[in-house]
Amino acid sequence: MTDETERLRRERDQYARSLAELTDRFSQKVEELSLVRQVGDALGASLDLSTVCGRTVDLLQEALSPENCSVMLVSADGGLVTVAARGAFDESARTYEPAAQSPTFAVGEGIAGIAVQTRKVIRLGDATLDPRFKRRPGASVRPRSLVSIPLSSRDQIIGVINLSDSVPDAFEPRHERVLAIIGNAVAIAVENARLFSELSRSREALATENQSLKRQLNERFSFGGLVGTSPAFRSVLQLAEKVSNTSASVLITGDSGTGKELIARTLHHNSDRSEGPFVAINCAALPESLLEAELFGIERGVATGVDARPGTFERASGGTLFLDEIGDMALSVQAKLLRVIQERQVVRVGGMKPTPVDVRLVAATHRHLAEEIASGRFREDLFYRLKVVTITLPPLRNRRADIIPLAEFFLTRFTIRHQRPTSGLSQAAVRAILAHPWPGNVRQLEHAIEQAVLVADGEEIEAEDLGLEVALPSGIRVELPETSADLPAIMSEVQDLVERTIIIRALTESGGNRTRAAEKLGLARRTLLYKLQKLGL
Repeated sequence: MTDETERLRRERDQYARSLAELTDRFSQKVEELSLVRQVGDALGASLDLSTVCGRTVDLLQEALSPENCSVMLVSADGGLVTVAARGAFDESARTYEPAAQSPTFAVGEGIAGIAVQTRKVIRLGDATLDPRFKRRPGASVRPRSLVSIPLSSRDQIIGVINLSDSVPDAFEPRHERVLAIIGNAVAIAVENARLFSELSRSREALATENQSLKRQLNERFSFGGLVGTSPAFRSVLQLAEKVSNTSASVLITGDSGTGKELIARTLHHNSDRSEGPFVAINCAALPESLLEAELFGIERGVATGVDARPGTFERASGGTLFLDEIGDMALSVQAKLLRVIQERQVVRVGGMKPTPVDVRLVAATHRHLAEEIASGRFREDLFYRLKVVTITLPPLRNRRADIIPLAEFFLTRFTIRHQRPTSGLSQAAVRAILAHPWPGNVRQLEHAIEQAVLVADGEEIEAEDLGLEVALPSGIRVELPETSADLPAIMSEVQDLVERTIIIRALTESGGNRTRAAEKLGLARRTLLYKLQKLGL
């Protein structure tokens, strides 16, 4: 019995020891998991880099009780920079701005640098006996035990966690195991904080750029920013300013090249819809079938390989839709456009479901719509829907006082764009610009100035750089008034027109030389100068 009792006692003691070991391991695992959970909770609550690193050293200090703990990150130049640190007698972590720190170690230098270089955890029982150990410059602590755990994110080593103690062999394999697990969470949190910081900087830069672009747009499309002081152009701007901040449809008429789209954009940017989209479509540039799909949208499967897409009405909802060259729109599309304007909703091509739209319409044409209506090429009911307010842009020949200011404006723009510095327009170039009839209006002037900037050899723009062809009027057509009371006014207009035509011809034949032109005309030079001023030449 005695032997049997002794055997049972030994088995009991063995079971007790095994249970104690299992209980101890279980407790360690619970502590490790608890620490990992605490780290995850703490690091997931912030996207600030300093806060993440500061919380990391606080948690490690409280959980593992090393004398010293730090987080170092790899800087842009490859050095290790301390971001957060805490010692045994520090009440909380000290954090540092990485950009303001000089690297403590280079990668491959010191235990921390070697851990980063080899991508392996390094644990030393007595660092003073290891030739790889290198004290940090100015460090007041003298560590014996040391652990360095590299931080890896997306297969890149981004930093290292360091624990040290003045007691040899203070760290055990279990510390190494826990730190390896925690290191993954810390690396992810650090990388997220860095990405968030970069995103914040990009967002701020984008916001600044957007504000700058908005300011430029407001300056470019403000009524005061439009070039022109002639009475004809100022009256246009006054009318446009009156109707800009309304929801009324506007019809802009005028010759090609007079700046109808510029006025449309100015109306939009000075309205309460300025934060919404401005969408422009040229009705003359697309065939009937494509124009309908572009205006109203199209559903998937209408034709082979066609995907669903919204039309310009949907894209412009909340803003302004500019229908350029509306006079060239086919009658069938005009009928559908009228329906959309009346019902304020669109049905895509091939679709059944109507979509509400909130759009302000601005239309433009170089055609005389009254004549188009009379000939049956334009719907009268659509015309009255579009022309709540009509703005008629004068041709450039009727705003001659604006020609040189416009030329100088374009000269400045293209000088900057093409980086071709010039000192301005020569006198000969000014005379050639003033003498030209500009049948293509402002657009033709713009292109002529751009060509001159590109081909000019000297510092000044010369007349030949403009590439202008001399085009003289072949005749003068006069419509007589119905009553004799208007004859004096007609006589004065005819006289000015004839004088203008003859003077332009004389100036052209004289190469812009006013003295020779006066001789050709049989006038005193002073008389010619007076007439040039009177006629706006």
